Amino acid sequence: MARPPTDLHRKVREILGHSHAPLDVAGIPIAHFEETAGAILAMLEYTDEHVVRGGVYQGVWSKHLAVLRRMALASLVEAFERFLKEIAVLCVDCLAGLVDDDRFDEFRARGGQIAFHMPSSSIGRTLCESDTWLDNKVTNERFKKLLKLPFGDNWENLLPEGNQQPRGEADRARTLAILWQIRHTIVHNVGFMTGSDAARLRTMTRSKIDIQHVLSPTRLDLIYVGRFLSETAHSVNRRVGSRLAEILTALHLENPALFNATKKAGDLSGALGFQVTVNGAAGIP
Repeated sequence: MARPPTDLHRKVREILGHSHAPLDVAGIPIAHFEETAGAILAMLEYTDEHVVRGGVYQGVWSKHLAVLRRMALASLVEAFERFLKEIAVLCVDCLAGLVDDDRFDEFRARGGQIAFHMPSSSIGRTLCESDTWLDNKVTNERFKKLLKLPFGDNWENLLPEGNQQPRGEADRARTLAILWQIRHTIVHNVGFMTGSDAARLRTMTRSKIDIQHVLSPTRLDLIYVGRFLSETAHSVNRRVGSRLAEILTALHLENPALFNATKKAGDLSGALGFQVTVNGAAGIP
């Protein structure tokens, strides 16, 4: 008897039921990033150590491993993008209802998006989760306005470009811009270096880029990318968290009845993973 045809439409939809509960660290952006990035690198290490190579052609094995490493590289960059999104959600949720200015106007959530998120989600997730965070310029504009002092000037650039301040973060921002472009090449062109991809990366790196080659990252490449993104995430986490504490302090000094400084400092320290102080009240991570 012939086997009945597989309903591929149903099979695709079944993917959505194949999931697991979120990690315990999901409420702490920096810990969530470290857990995810660590799992990606551990998977590659496990594969290298445990795949039996006896009777395997080295050329074929290297070819398959290159595909796996390309996917892992894209996932590392995407884990950092999610970190930026989650730290922005934290900022919005922390400040919502405490300020009455235009700092949230940089986010463009449409009515349909709001309807899907509310009322079960937070205002931060409603405003931030539907957008992409894959560009230094866009990220700068959002955080500059989001983290300005009450009715004051915009904050500094989180990822400064060109001659922007702070100059001490410029090298980090330039390297991150390269990773955004590499991620684009992997996700949209399966690692194939098109003429436009090569031109952009040539300008960014000021080095020769082979056109119509396929990216084939090495094990060490991924280790170094993981280290760079981890250092960058921790830097962003501390800069954003310290600025958020500064804003809350200014708000509390102006109106102590606005919120409980001790509780706010404790909640924020727990979400950031390091101690912050709000108007003299120190939180516990």
